Amino acid sequence: MATSQNGWPVLLTGSAQLHTFVIPATTGVFKIRLRGGSAGFILAHFLLWFAEVIEPVAGKTLDDWGHAVRSIRGQTTGYSNHASGTAFDVNSLKHPLGVRGTFRRWQYAKMRARLVLYRGCIRLGIDYQNRPDEMHGEINKPLATCERVARMLMSTPRGKRLLAANPGQKAVILS
Repeated sequence: MATSQNGWPVLLTGSAQLHTFVIPATTGVFKIRLRGGSAGFILAHFLLWFAEVIEPVAGKTLDDWGHAVRSIRGQTTGYSNHASGTAFDVNSLKHPLGVRGTFRRWQYAKMRARLVLYRGCIRLGIDYQNRPDEMHGEINKPLATCERVARMLMSTPRGKRLLAANPGQKAVILS
């Protein structure tokens, strides 16, 4: 079975393991296709916070995405973490690949501080050393760790809102 860069199994388009998460942000509802269950829930939880604290995610412009079966940009081998549904790109027109400094200082500080809540499960492209990818976030831990973190996030106010907007995901996380 093929895996993405982070070791998660690649999911083909149409896989029953994919879920289109509805992100019920107070700044506007948007959708993103990710792996269902704990990994996707963690990423969706971060995106909900991002849209309400860092900057709105309009959803009107097609510059936000999750799952895409493709290789790692700039490489000839290996699957991107998007291929396993464990990565997102958000507001890509404002934060293009290869450009550093697309956020304000306070935004970087808040995003880095927020990562503590996810206990290492999320890595952001704002911290890539070789090639900046400030639109990007990805799962950085194995399933068991993500399951523990997702279960903890389920009881937070944003977690409850996400579960209400995505019926059936609670059962997937708890399975």
